[in-house]
Amino acid sequence: MQTNRFNFTEKALAVLPVPTDKKPVTYYDDGQAGLCVIVTYGGAKTYYAYMKFQGTPKRIKIGRVGVTKLVEARVKTRELKATADKGVDPSEERRDAMKDITLKRFFYEVYFPQYSQVYKRPKSQVKDESMFHNYLAPLHNRKMISITRKDLEQLHESIRKQVSLYTANRSLGLVKHMYNKAFDWGYPKRYENPAQGIKMFKEQSRDRFLQPDELKRFWTALEEEPNEQFKNYILLSLFIGQRRQNMLSMRWSNVDLKLGFVLFPDSKNGEPQRIPLIEQAQAILSDMRQYATDDWVFSSRAGSKSGHVEDFHRPWYALLKRAGIENFRIHDLRRTFGSYQAITGSSLQIIGKALGDKSQSATLVYSRLTVDPVRESIQRAADKMLEFVDSDIRG
Repeated sequence: MQTNRFNFTEKALAVLPVPTDKKPVTYYDDGQAGLCVIVTYGGAKTYYAYMKFQGTPKRIKIGRVGVTKLVEARVKTRELKATADKGVDPSEERRDAMKDITLKRFFYEVYFPQYSQVYKRPKSQVKDESMFHNYLAPLHNRKMISITRKDLEQLHESIRKQVSLYTANRSLGLVKHMYNKAFDWGYPKRYENPAQGIKMFKEQSRDRFLQPDELKRFWTALEEEPNEQFKNYILLSLFIGQRRQNMLSMRWSNVDLKLGFVLFPDSKNGEPQRIPLIEQAQAILSDMRQYATDDWVFSSRAGSKSGHVEDFHRPWYALLKRAGIENFRIHDLRRTFGSYQAITGSSLQIIGKALGDKSQSATLVYSRLTVDPVRESIQRAADKMLEFVDSDIRG
C-alpha cells in the first residue's frame, strides 16, 4: 500500500487525489502521531487512528473527512492512544459502541464508506444505497442486536409480494453481508447473524426475447415513437446488444465511426469491450453525431447527476403498450440480439464475443476470434430481425 506523510490541513485533505489503480492510499499526519487518512478507489476519505497495543497493530476508524473535523480526529487519536497506554485495548470501545448501533447508522457510517465505496464499482455503490434506502427502511432504526431471524423472514416475504423475489433476495443478501462485515469490524461475536440460514427464493433465468410476430408489432410501435432519443436508444440496443447501463453511458469519444467500433471501457465483467458496429448502427450514430452537444451519446436534457440519461422507463412502457407486448424488459433486447445470432447459426463463442460476455472456459477462444466473423454474425442477426418487418415500415 502506497504511503505519504505531511502536516494535515482541512484544505489539503479535501484535494487528495483518488487512486487510479483500485489500491487504497494511506496518508499520515505529521501534526498528530498515529492519525492517518485512507483514500479509496471509490473516492472515500476516512480518518483512522493507528497504534500498537501489546505489540499488535491496531487501526481504528474515526470518521469521514469533511464530516469529522480535523481537530476532532486529532483529539480522538490522542484519546485512543492514551487508552492503549493504560493497557486497555482501544478497539474494545468500538465493540461496546457497536452493541448499541442501529442498522441505519451502521450502513451509512461503517458499511457503505468502508466496504461499498472501497471495494465496489460506482454503479454497485448506487445499488447498495438505493436498496438499503428503499427496501430495508422498516429496520433502519432498529438496533442490530434486536433484529431477529423472524424479522428478516417477514421482510423477505413482504418484499417478494410487493416488489419481486429477485429484489427480496438481493435485499436479504445485503443484510447478511452487513452483519458478516460487522463481525469482522468489532461487532460482538457472541451475537448471531439473523440472516444466516434463511433460504433465498428460487430464481429462474429469463429466456424471453422478441418472437417473429412480436418484432413486427414492436417495430411498428417504435416507428410511431415521438421521442427520437429513446427511439435511437432502442434501435442501438437491438443492433449493438449491450447492457442497459453500457448503452446509456456510451460516449462519443469511444465511438469510431470510421473503423466501425464502439468501446465500452467499464463493462460488467471488469474488462473493456470493443464491439463492432454494423451498418444500421453506424447509420444511426452518424446521424446522431451531427446534433451532439457533449460527449454523451444519450446526453441528459434534464441535467441528470451523471450527465447522461439514467433510464427510459416511461417511454418504454408506453412502447410496449402500443405494441401489445407483455412480460418484456429493456434487458431482453440484449437477449433478443443474442437469440437471433443463435437462430442464424452463430457459435456460442461468436455470440459471447459480440455480447461482450466472459467465461473462464471461453476466454481463450474469444481471444483467437477475429473481428470479421463477429461483425458478420451481428449483421446476420440484424438482417434476420428486419425480415419480419415490412419494407414500408422500416423505409
